Formats: sequence, C-alpha cells, structure tokens
Amino acid sequence: MTAPHWFFRFMYDRESAAWERRRDEPGQRELVKRIADELANVVAPPGPVADLGCGPGAHALALARRGYDVIGVDGSPRMVEVARARAARDKVDATFDVHDVSAPLLFADASLGGVLAILVVQHLPHPAAFIAEIRRCLRPGGHLLITAPARDSTSLTSRNLYWRLRAACYQLVPGVVRFYDTNSLPRLVEDQGLTVVECNGGPGRVSVLARACRDRVRPCSSEVPSKGLRNGTRAGMDGSRPGPFGISG
Repeated sequence: MTAPHWFFRFMYDRESAAWERRRDEPGQRELVKRIADELANVVAPPGPVADLGCGPGAHALALARRGYDVIGVDGSPRMVEVARARAARDKVDATFDVHDVSAPLLFADASLGGVLAILVVQHLPHPAAFIAEIRRCLRPGGHLLITAPARDSTSLTSRNLYWRLRAACYQLVPGVVRFYDTNSLPRLVEDQGLTVVECNGGPGRVSVLARACRDRVRPCSSEVPSKGLRNGTRAGMDGSRPGPFGISG
C-alpha cells in the first residue's frame, strides 16, 4: 500500500516550483526530449496524446511543439497552474486540467493515439485499474509509454540535497511509493491486455512501451470492463460533439 492520495497532492503542490526548475536542468531537458522522441516514433501527429500525471507540463509541451494535440492532467492544482503558465509564456497550444488519475479517466473509449504516464504509477493505490483505464482509452494500435522508479542508489547521488533527501525517504521508509523492475512493470501492463513492445531499465527507473490490441472484438489477454463515466459525459452519449480527445463539449 502506498501513502494516501492527499499526501502526494500536498507534496506536489509544494514541489511545483522545484519541479519546474528541475525540468530546466540540461540533463532533465535531454531526458524529456528522449521520452518525447520515443513516443513520436510510434504515434503519428496529431495523436491525440494524453500526459497522465503531467506535473509542470514538460513532456506535454515537448509533444505539442511537434504538432500533437496534447492534454496533460494532474491531481495537483498547483502543478497544473505551472504547466498552463508555461504554455502561455512559450505560446504553445496544449491543454492542462486538474484530475485525479486514480479515478476513471475522462476520455472516450478508443479516443487516444498515445498516452504518457511518467513516474506516476508508483503513487497509485490500484495500479492495475489505472492501466485498464489507459487501455480503454487507447485506440487499437495506440501506444502507452510508462515509466516507474526502480530501487537503486542512483537518485541518492544527486548534487541537490533536497532531491537526495526525498529519494532517501522513498527508498528507506516502507510504503511511501511502490518500486518496479524490468519484470514487474511489463507484467502489470500485459495483465491488462496491452502488448509490451519494449522494456528498458535505466538509472533509477524502468520504462515500458506498449501497444493496444488492434482486435477490439477478441480480447488481447484479459478483457477489463470499461469503468469510465456513464452519465453522458463521453463522446456522443449526450448528443454533443466530441473534442479531439473524445470529451464531449
């Protein structure tokens, strides 16, 4: 069991400025570029693409600059404020909304060409339900790129004292976050019916690129019933016209 939801919302609201500064560091900018490149290699613009747990919006903005329709969502209102301000400052067309990604996602079935979930799954109490929702929202042939922290000592060597202490708390205090490796993260993704295309382990993290099954009639491996909203907010259910992400408006 991970720490309660309110803890991470409180923490990330207060870390928003620190995360924005961190994303401007050369090493972090290169990492953001590599992640955007990896998704762009398998998802053609305009997507659309959802960045779940978008934080200050670095990945969403990187994709928007490449011509993708991008929406970033995060449970931290302050993180979303930072992302919106950065998009306005840089004159980048991207949408950011506050939404708890541990709840059902507000996208129509099979409406997304790509999904990013960068360092968010480790905080969620029900990671399998999160992946099942992503699968529901992906088009057949759409792709998920997900990363999660791995338990090693790399993050403890940061030159910044705050990030070293934060990493030490995560690694040494049981139950604060959930760690993954190159076996457990692919298994989590495959158990929800996605096909793992690639899995990579790196310093302090593991990443998986996965594809949604093209056969929507026959389940890929385990069919998970849709758990999205049933009150008419999905595309076409209330007669309104869906936006690029299948959200009626």
